[in-house]
Amino acid sequence: MARTSKKNRSEGPLQRKAILIFVTVGTADKGIEFTRLIVKMDEIAGKIEEEVVMQIGSIEYVPKHAQSFRYTNFADALSYFQKASLVVGHGGTGTILNALRFRVPLIVVPRRIQFGELDRDDHQLEIAQQLDGHVLIAIVYDVGQLEPKILQMLEGKKKGLQDAISPERTSLIKFLSHYLKEAEKSEHKWKKKSS
Repeated sequence: MARTSKKNRSEGPLQRKAILIFVTVGTADKGIEFTRLIVKMDEIAGKIEEEVVMQIGSIEYVPKHAQSFRYTNFADALSYFQKASLVVGHGGTGTILNALRFRVPLIVVPRRIQFGELDRDDHQLEIAQQLDGHVLIAIVYDVGQLEPKILQMLEGKKKGLQDAISPERTSLIKFLSHYLKEAEKSEHKWKKKSS
């Protein structure tokens, strides 16, 4: 059974060496929370032995089977990526780039506009589709498929997946950098139209 914390963990970086699953939903605004991912991960955390720590953002739900915190500073967030055996996160480019930076297997669950988790478009779905097939990244479109994918990725981790070097890594980073630049241009145009 997973360890449970009576208080939310917000006091700083993790100080333990253990098998850790780090879950992150990013810094989205109130009103577009990713409750769907956090609730499912809390359910999974209650079934597995691995320690689960979640960055939950502004959602109202408080995990019962995992340590959690709402937000933290960049250095502390990076420490979770460094210590993680597996990262489960939204399709944000910061999450993806940090997992790749520390060569941590990553499960991407894209936020979806149809569930009210994004405000303008399904850009996380587009990013996820571009990442599909990468050696360190698995895409889960349906949270019902998350638990078997986590178990599969943890098994792969035990077999040395973290040391896999993907020839696509450089092109993936270039793609994400280009995508961010284009997104910034689009947002600038969108803000000008809205004004």
